[in-house]
Amino acid sequence: MTGRVTGTMAGPLPGTVLVTGASGAVGRRLVSRLLDSGVPVRALVRSAARGRALAAAGAQTVVGDLADTASLAAALHGVERAFLLLQDEAGAPFAQAAAKARGLREVVVLSATAAAHPEYDNPMFQKHVRGERHVRGSGVPWVFLRPGAFASLALLWAPALHGDGVVRVPHAGLAVPLIDPRDIADVAAAVLTAPVERWAGKAVPLSGPEVLTLPGRAAVLAAELGRPLRVEPVPEEEWVRLTARHVPEPYARALAGVERFFTEHPPAVSPGVTDVTGRPARSFATWVRDHVASFAPGPPTVVGG
Repeated sequence: MTGRVTGTMAGPLPGTVLVTGASGAVGRRLVSRLLDSGVPVRALVRSAARGRALAAAGAQTVVGDLADTASLAAALHGVERAFLLLQDEAGAPFAQAAAKARGLREVVVLSATAAAHPEYDNPMFQKHVRGERHVRGSGVPWVFLRPGAFASLALLWAPALHGDGVVRVPHAGLAVPLIDPRDIADVAAAVLTAPVERWAGKAVPLSGPEVLTLPGRAAVLAAELGRPLRVEPVPEEEWVRLTARHVPEPYARALAGVERFFTEHPPAVSPGVTDVTGRPARSFATWVRDHVASFAPGPPTVVGG
C-alpha cells in the first residue's frame, strides 16, 4: 500500500509531526494541540473519509495502515517527529519503517504502565512490552508515555446505568487512578514541542490525580449522571460472559486479567502529567461531566484500557 496525501498541504514540511491513531480520542486532541501551536501535522488515517475533518482543521492526511511498512515509510517521508499508537502489531512495522526514515529525530510512543511488567503474560501487557522493544530497536530516539487505566473505560458501565443500576465486577478490590485521555494528548503535545533532548530516552508514567475504588467510581458516575449505580462482585468467568455481550470476548477476558493484576499490585498516583505540562491532571469527575452524552443508551465505545 502506498501512502496518499490529501488536503491543502502537500509534500514534506519542515518540523512536521506524524500522528498515528489521529482519529481516536488521544490522536484527535493531539492533532488539535499541535496545530494550535503552529506545528505542521501529518495525520495517518485508514481511509480518506476519516481524514476529512483533520484536513479541514489544517492537517495533512495520509492514508495508510500501522500494519503495512510501505505505507508507513511513505507517511514518515520528511517527518521530524512521530507519535505512535500501539495496536495489535505492537509497532513492529512502524519500527522497521522508522529505522530507514531520514531525518526522523524522535518517536513518542503511547505505551502503558503494563510495559513495566514484562513478566505478566497478558495480551494487553505484552503488546506494550513488545512495542517498546521494537521502537528501541529502531535506533530512533524515543519517549514512552505509560498511562494507566483510561477514564473512558467507565463507558463499559453504561448498560448498567440504563438497566438495573448494578455494575457487576470481577475484582471488587480494584482501586486505580483513572487518567483522562485528554491529559495524555496534552502530555504528548508538550513532549513533541520540547527540545528532543528534554525527554528522549525516558519512560513517563501517567495517571489521574486520585486513586478511586470501584464503589468510588460508581459514586462519581451516579452523582454526575443523576442515576443510581452500585457495584456487585461476580466470578470472573461470569463477568467475561456478561461483558462479551458488549465488546469482543478476547478483550473482555484480557481486561479481566489486567484488573486482577492491578488488584494484586495496586498502582499509585503518578505526577507525570504535572511534570510534563505544569498543571494538575484532570479528575475522573471532570471527565464524566464532559462526556455525559457518551453515556446515552446504546453499545458502549471503549477507548484505551
